Amino acid sequence: MPRASRSSASRRPRGGARRKQQRKPAAGKRLVRFRMASRRDAVAPTVERVLSEAVAAGLSTEQRDNLAVAVAEALSNAAVHGKRLHTARSVRVMVLVTPRECVVVEVTDFGPGFDSSQVGDPTHPARVLMPGGRGIFLMRQLVDRVEYNEAGNRVRLTVERRRAGPGKATA
Repeated sequence: MPRASRSSASRRPRGGARRKQQRKPAAGKRLVRFRMASRRDAVAPTVERVLSEAVAAGLSTEQRDNLAVAVAEALSNAAVHGKRLHTARSVRVMVLVTPRECVVVEVTDFGPGFDSSQVGDPTHPARVLMPGGRGIFLMRQLVDRVEYNEAGNRVRLTVERRRAGPGKATA
């Protein structure tokens, strides 16, 4: 069919009709999406932005510090391994905060991904001197949940606010 005879209804609008519908978070939750340049020097400012968005979750200082390290690892892995530090490409970041309850951070790179179940324990004596896997190990130690999509190019980090035990004030 000649190009001029195509109907305008069959054409996708510029900007991509393939984009997913933006879901609104449940009442009280805050959802923020943004992109990070695929550069090492973009990691620290992005971590700061994530932490500023996460304030409403009411995390302890220790939890915020742990989240900062885990997010830095996820962002670095996405930029270096997923995007190969290609400056024209960006890493997608999503922060979902449930006030006084939890924060969920998703980092997506749309690179080739990997099988996270195949990453060995870097603390095992046979792997101590081998490179790789330490960032994933750290993330798993520092946040409540680490989940990868099937392709291995999206990681979801979840930190739930710790409730103080009897006799302790909550932060």
